[in-house]
Amino acid sequence: MSQNLVHLIRNSASSGGERKVAAALLDGYPFHALSTVEALAKRADVSNPTVLRFLTKIGFPRFADFQAAVVMEVQKQAGSPLQQIDASRSETPEGANLYQTSLRRQAEALRLTAEAVVPAEVDAFVALLANPRHRIQCLGGRYSQNLSRRFSRQLAQLRADVLQIEPQPGFHHEPLLDMGPRDVLVMFDYRRYQPDLFAFAQLARETGTRICLFTDDTRSPIAGIAHAVMSAKEGLISPFGSRIVATAQIETIIAAVVEADRLAARQRLERIEELRIRLAELTRLAENRTGMDE
Repeated sequence: MSQNLVHLIRNSASSGGERKVAAALLDGYPFHALSTVEALAKRADVSNPTVLRFLTKIGFPRFADFQAAVVMEVQKQAGSPLQQIDASRSETPEGANLYQTSLRRQAEALRLTAEAVVPAEVDAFVALLANPRHRIQCLGGRYSQNLSRRFSRQLAQLRADVLQIEPQPGFHHEPLLDMGPRDVLVMFDYRRYQPDLFAFAQLARETGTRICLFTDDTRSPIAGIAHAVMSAKEGLISPFGSRIVATAQIETIIAAVVEADRLAARQRLERIEELRIRLAELTRLAENRTGMDE
């Protein structure tokens, strides 16, 4: 949060209720600020109207306007590739080999990520993905859609009901129509965080869908409403950031899903191989038949 917005919240609270709201907003930013009005009011021990009146007082007539401002501030802190290009250069020691330095930093990022793991968080993540009663839907952003596709394709080979959401220009809402309590939405959101992904996550939560999030160590605003979060350290000297750790996390979670029910995973993989062999046989027959017709 920018110092201007922090200053505005902190210094605009006068009544007891407003001070409670301000404290709830500033404690644990940005997660509490990006929850719901109801959750914020409960945390502050005030009524919903008290929250809304305070936000109107500081210039946000709608709760959505306030959250949009918070997301924008998070994006500014994260920085665009243009903002990061000079910073990444200054982090390289003079005379050092860039290639070696980059690889070492990525290795260090992997080590730090491993040390920061909360086992219960991983267990919760895997439990949601491995439960056959759940339907899994995966969604990434502009630069993380490739991670989402990789994850969904691998997971689909291990269990049924795995779907990849392909966002259209302007972002589409159709997948939300059929989401509900049996769904788990796996999201990928890294700096710069996307407001449309956060909005999609909010609407998904309203349907009862549970959210599993892959993000970086500064954590997407979606983390505030997610049921389980995997955060990754970054170590690459690049204006575009690194997804080395994120890729390693994907492989690790996939391995953990296999361990959760190795027999079921093996049976599904065997069935996939059988179908591949059968498809190849039918393709050869079709090619031979086509050749004879010619």
